[in-house]
Amino acid sequence: MKKLIAFLILIQCNFLLSQTILTTFPLELKKSKEYKQIINAENTNTHDVFVFASDKETLTILKYNSALFLSNQYSLPRPDLTYKLLAGYSFNNEENPTLYWSSEDLKKIMAVQYDLNTKTTVASNFDIQFSKESIVTSFQENNTFYILSQKDLSPKLMLYIFKNGNKEEKTLDFTSFKFENKKTEALTLNQILEVCPIEKMETNQFNPLFKGTQKTKLYVLKNRLLITLDHNYKETQVFDIDLSTFEIQEKKFPQPATKKQTGLSNSYYHENKIYQLTTNEDELIFEIKEYQSGETIKNILVPKTDTILFKNSPLWVQMSGQKPKEIKNTAKFLQRMLFLNVGLTVYKTPKSILITLGGTNEGQSNYDLSTGINASVSGNFTDIAYELLNYTGPTTVYFESVFDKKLQHSKQEQDPLAIDFISRFREEHFEVLFPSIIRYKNYYIMGYYDTYAKQYTMRKFIDGFDRSF
Repeated sequence: MKKLIAFLILIQCNFLLSQTILTTFPLELKKSKEYKQIINAENTNTHDVFVFASDKETLTILKYNSALFLSNQYSLPRPDLTYKLLAGYSFNNEENPTLYWSSEDLKKIMAVQYDLNTKTTVASNFDIQFSKESIVTSFQENNTFYILSQKDLSPKLMLYIFKNGNKEEKTLDFTSFKFENKKTEALTLNQILEVCPIEKMETNQFNPLFKGTQKTKLYVLKNRLLITLDHNYKETQVFDIDLSTFEIQEKKFPQPATKKQTGLSNSYYHENKIYQLTTNEDELIFEIKEYQSGETIKNILVPKTDTILFKNSPLWVQMSGQKPKEIKNTAKFLQRMLFLNVGLTVYKTPKSILITLGGTNEGQSNYDLSTGINASVSGNFTDIAYELLNYTGPTTVYFESVFDKKLQHSKQEQDPLAIDFISRFREEHFEVLFPSIIRYKNYYIMGYYDTYAKQYTMRKFIDGFDRSF
């Protein structure tokens, strides 16, 4: 009993060592909940941290210096409720923010420049037609706000750029590039994106596996956009877009070939490297390539009869609302992967590189279900056929692998991640509302509204445990 108590105390202490309060500010958000918003933001030039907190009537701006001491504040009425959403932000050369208030469909945008020293504002209004376009995503980079959309009837993306109260439009034209399926039959970009829509990756944060299993990914990098396509299991097709010149360059990375020349594949970009995964019922191949040269720097092949030696966790199957179950062996793992969207994610911690490999689904239609059952029966995977018949909800199959910074497999156990501590904190604290999470320096900041204390609170979370406490 004493050992159990000591263990529980240790776990609780470790959790406390992983996070700490950075600052608080008295704040009461009033009126309708649907208008309450909080955004944490970093001015990447000065590393000042800003807080934009709004309710139905009032906007409060807090500015913290790089040491996270409050250096300025400004409260004023928020814009007209026609502009319901606080869609994004940018910063000018005077270190002042511009906020982009928008309608829910982003077609109406009000750009409001806030001068924190003179306590004055300048507003500009923009109408965007999105003529025969579908919005893909919006994001901030280089202290600039962007909206990315896709043309419905032509192989083009549109980039709307907002900074200093001004708007630019740039067309990203993919007409000159060729797209093919695995049979080398011609496809259009629109055909690919209709089936495999673009999924934005968080380049400096942890991405869950369901995002890594998407076939078309967008990476927002410094002065660049990277779009990777894995619709064709034979290769990864990459488009590198310069945000200064808007020039598009294409690269292709062949997927590692399996003996059967068939399989499921995907890729993940991380810090100038392309990580690729190919699987079928007989083998798994994991490969790492240099992005610039395309040179293979690591290739690991695992037949179904072998143990996956580079894994640091058991082989898991996780069904929605249930505890993870361990899969007995590599063959069973590969069998399950046949009925899922395969993929991987890569995340750099202060000590190591964490790679998660596996597959996910988001439930199956009746057609998919019958097809999966027939395939599993014909392959003599009777246990999987039974499972498909009795459970059609979300399923994840995965394992984790830890590498050092030289991309050598490490047997060192992976410490809990900041995202784990954040999730646990939110589960245990019902007073936390409107959390906004950013990666700052080598840790995470979660800012939120504390409904009990009527204040804005900023907490620091780290990967692993802060043993310097």
